[in-house]
Amino acid sequence: MRTAFVTGATGFIGRHLVDALLDRGVEVRCLVRSPARAAHLNHRDGVRTVPGSLADVSAWRSELAGCDAVFNVGGLVAACNRDDLFGVNGRAVGGLADACAALDAPPTLIQVSSLAAAGPPPVGKPIRDEADPFAPVSDYGASKLLGDGELRKRADRLPITSIQPGIVFGPHDVQVLMLYQMINAARLHLPMGLRPVPVSMIHVADLVALMLAAADRGERMKPDNGNGHAGSGVYHACDDREYPSYGEFGQRIARAIGRWVFVLPVATPLAWPVVAVLSTCSNLVGKPSLISPDKLREATARSWAASAAKARSHLDFAPAASVDQRLRETGDWFRSKGLL
Repeated sequence: MRTAFVTGATGFIGRHLVDALLDRGVEVRCLVRSPARAAHLNHRDGVRTVPGSLADVSAWRSELAGCDAVFNVGGLVAACNRDDLFGVNGRAVGGLADACAALDAPPTLIQVSSLAAAGPPPVGKPIRDEADPFAPVSDYGASKLLGDGELRKRADRLPITSIQPGIVFGPHDVQVLMLYQMINAARLHLPMGLRPVPVSMIHVADLVALMLAAADRGERMKPDNGNGHAGSGVYHACDDREYPSYGEFGQRIARAIGRWVFVLPVATPLAWPVVAVLSTCSNLVGKPSLISPDKLREATARSWAASAAKARSHLDFAPAASVDQRLRETGDWFRSKGLL
């Protein structure tokens, strides 16, 4: 790989991916919506910033020419309205694939999807794998599944692989930072629901390593016409050696930063009205909230346990360190930046 195009390059996962590509000597073209957020990319050798948004591929499609791989890391985690979520995470992904497929030498397209697109394991099965039916429980998951579906429609026109990570954490992660800060300052962790929900997790460095391996030699999607190819070209990304619950996740963060924490599960019937009010107020001022009924549906799902056996078999995937060690490293990084 000599040249790569990265959407979402200024985000949490994207900036780690750009660093890893540069370390490999790859020239990186970075799609940037906000110049202010791209300050860390300016004047870096091997980086070219491309102004634009995923929703308007026509404005920058010429920048895709000559790229060996395109990494679609951009997308919305939350939105003020459902159509925006499905537009960016779903329909715009199809537009990106069309632009790639129209090139004389189509690049490999690596899609960063989500385990939310796959959904919990089927009833009666403790751990899901890529061959299981997709059954998202949230609009976010359904929007990411739409994006994967748009890609599968074009799988006969260019090589495509989709990565479905569980909870991703590490340096620069704003979402997990809020958990660290609450535990550090208030000694309180509030998992939603009284039932422990097993979750799949992956450190961002391990996810990036898997993405690069998938670009080099991953399985590619096949069009699915009811012939059993729905799971082709898809990899779950997680450390499947263990599946802590949301409550245990908070306890592990506390240990990682040398704090004690009181874990107070919030009963779902109590959480719904509070979450609905907070989400509505946030939407009214035009700021999508991560505290929303959509995220509550994910938090109270039966399980998010997923197998990474396929990634191990195909790509020699192996997390470089334990979850606990990665949580300590992440806490140390937050402290070094004055965030804790």
